[in-house]
Amino acid sequence: MSKAQEVITQFKKERTFVMVKPDGVMRGLVGTIITKFENRGLKIVAMKMLQPTEAQVRAHYPMQDDAWIARLGEKSLGSLDGLGLDAKEVFWTDDKMVIGKSVAESLVGYLTSGPAVAMIIEWLQATTMVRKIVGHTLPNKADIGSIRADFSVDTPLIANLESRSIHNLIHASELPEEVNAEIAVWFGGNPETFIYDRSEDAIAYGNYYAK
Repeated sequence: MSKAQEVITQFKKERTFVMVKPDGVMRGLVGTIITKFENRGLKIVAMKMLQPTEAQVRAHYPMQDDAWIARLGEKSLGSLDGLGLDAKEVFWTDDKMVIGKSVAESLVGYLTSGPAVAMIIEWLQATTMVRKIVGHTLPNKADIGSIRADFSVDTPLIANLESRSIHNLIHASELPEEVNAEIAVWFGGNPETFIYDRSEDAIAYGNYYAK
């Protein structure tokens, strides 16, 4: 195999992890979400419905990472900017670490609140493509046409005032280096995946017209 062929294979075999969260399942959006991915030519090579456990959620998120906790707190504090609301009235504190830990715990409650659907998706630059289709983490900031924008306008402000996580329907791996760790949490260390060709692969992404 030539170097060029190796690069092509690497791109076409890139995998990413996606999970339709409990709110997406309970709203009956699983099929619609799958269609969004398949319409772009992405391949679902593994999929299962499961009930997330607290242990899985805590393994999925970097709960022990102080920098991550601090960012959660900073984002929550930032949602109050320009609204004339005092952080201590909303969160009972203005300490970003305390707020961040509270947000992290709310994620555990959110993701264990019902069944979810986990998927391994494969194809060209899968991680980047899936993130574009899913949209911004905050639905109110997601681009129209993305999954989160099409089906939610939830905001961090309302979520914080109601002491809950943002209901943003879906998770998608942010970086390629995160994918294997996330797959291991939800599918185990050696997941069963399937190899198959889609009918349009050669036409859309191959040398169909080569003589």
